Amino acid sequence: MKTDDYAMNLMIKVAWYYYKDQLTQSEIAELLDLSRNKVVRLLDKARTEGIVQINIKGNGTNCLGIENQLKETFQLANAFVIPTPKKNLSESLGKAAAQYIEGKLEPNDLIGLGWGEAVSHTIEHLSIEPNSEVSLVTLTGGVNYYLQKGGNLGDGGLDKFHGRIHIIPAPFLASTANMAQSLLSEPSVGTILDLALLSKYVIVGVGGLKPDATLIREEKMTINEFKYMEQQGAVGDILGQFFEENGKELQLPHHERLIGTSITKLREMKNVIAVAGGASKIDAIGSALRGGYIQTLITDEKTASSLISKEVDQHGLYSGV
Repeated sequence: MKTDDYAMNLMIKVAWYYYKDQLTQSEIAELLDLSRNKVVRLLDKARTEGIVQINIKGNGTNCLGIENQLKETFQLANAFVIPTPKKNLSESLGKAAAQYIEGKLEPNDLIGLGWGEAVSHTIEHLSIEPNSEVSLVTLTGGVNYYLQKGGNLGDGGLDKFHGRIHIIPAPFLASTANMAQSLLSEPSVGTILDLALLSKYVIVGVGGLKPDATLIREEKMTINEFKYMEQQGAVGDILGQFFEENGKELQLPHHERLIGTSITKLREMKNVIAVAGGASKIDAIGSALRGGYIQTLITDEKTASSLISKEVDQHGLYSGV
């Protein structure tokens, strides 16, 4: 990396950590092994040069290079890579996704909302112009998680959508397959599922098979059920639907109880944006990318580098620039 490129990358990292991750100047200095005075000077320069505006312009030469590698390696339409935060990766990714989507939204757009903690943080940090009439449609049942995060549609919740809010009136997971079929046959559910396929942008999370997975924390599934999924060859999930290493959806009884959009439909939809990162999700994200469910990935440097390295080691796909 050229000296100028390194200096720009460092300045943007400092700005991101300070304004987006809200770290103190001392915390940034410790994280990047800089003096506090150096951090202050970089922040001043970032403001002077217009790097810091309402949003942070760009995300660093190093991140841009990794984005290009991600796109080429996994044949992605787009990628947005942020500096890996010291803590709260999920929230930082949500902020990044919100920034990414804000730059693309137009009046009367329809956003399809999937499942996951990072997805929740994206909605929490998303700013929408009151007169833009942007609407939202859920891709699954069981959206209580988002309502709770937003304080029953309060600040940071779904009240920012001044178009229409279309919520599937059903649980995330039915008690039986027969019950799921009954719910899916209801016109009120089918209409919303059909509408979801028309979303201009779709935001989804990618889940790994770890005890801290959102599906377990939200008591949608148990650890024993996760172990069963793993025994069947599952490496991760999108919208509660599990897939194997190469991204192929597994045929599982669990899937017959789900109320929501089939992940096979994601391949046909426009602008499916996955918000995901972390060492525990490398296998899941890589498999989801190989499965073709995602057009845009929003992640962090460490995750992106690991994804590229693993794919190159296993398949030798990235040819470099």
